[in-house]
Amino acid sequence: MEVKQLTIRQALKGGAIAGLIAVGLNNVWTLIAGALGATIPAGFFFAVTVSSLFPLLIGSVIFFLMTKFLPKGNVFWLVLTIGFTLISFYPVFNTPALPDGTKLDDTFPLLAGPMHAISGALAAWGIPKWAK
Repeated sequence: MEVKQLTIRQALKGGAIAGLIAVGLNNVWTLIAGALGATIPAGFFFAVTVSSLFPLLIGSVIFFLMTKFLPKGNVFWLVLTIGFTLISFYPVFNTPALPDGTKLDDTFPLLAGPMHAISGALAAWGIPKWAK
């Protein structure tokens, strides 16, 4: 039985599907968090859309390279995405302001924390699933 090699096109397809799902879920979460009392900064929907899609597309290229050049690329991918997702929570809880200078209140972790979990889970699980 021949094992089919992953192509860059398949990997990008997986990243695009995961990214578009992340865009939808994260924008819906923005609405839910707002209803729960979180403060939504101006222009946040655009930032969420871009920040949900492009990292997963970039991640799909990294996934492709890891599976192509590392013997256990899928395992390394899982470790990398889980580690990166955990590290991504640091600024959620420790950033006093956005890059544009907007001051953040104590509801920001409620707003941004689940988004990091959603995107991280879709990177770890969704990219490999939909890249086939």
